[in-house]
Amino acid sequence: MKKAFLSNKNIQEMIIYTFTDQKIRTEGETFDADFTWMRLYKVKENKDWFLIYQSVQVMNMVPKKNLTQDQILELRNIIKTNNVKAKLRND
Repeated sequence: MKKAFLSNKNIQEMIIYTFTDQKIRTEGETFDADFTWMRLYKVKENKDWFLIYQSVQVMNMVPKKNLTQDQILELRNIIKTNNVKAKLRND
């Protein structure tokens, strides 16, 4: 993950994520994008991150340190509700 982070200048910008039942919105200093949950390849959650894969090679890294416990639970629920292939934690 470190190599992916260092090689992509866009993900080094401050990124604002907005999650709704219909889509994910990402806004950075030099870009903004929307994509629907049904277009996702998969989501993986580990201790520190939500890794949202748009394809096998393209992912968004959402740091959990910026989310409250309620926001983490809500995001997990949105992922499950949208039937996204996911490996989520149970804590």
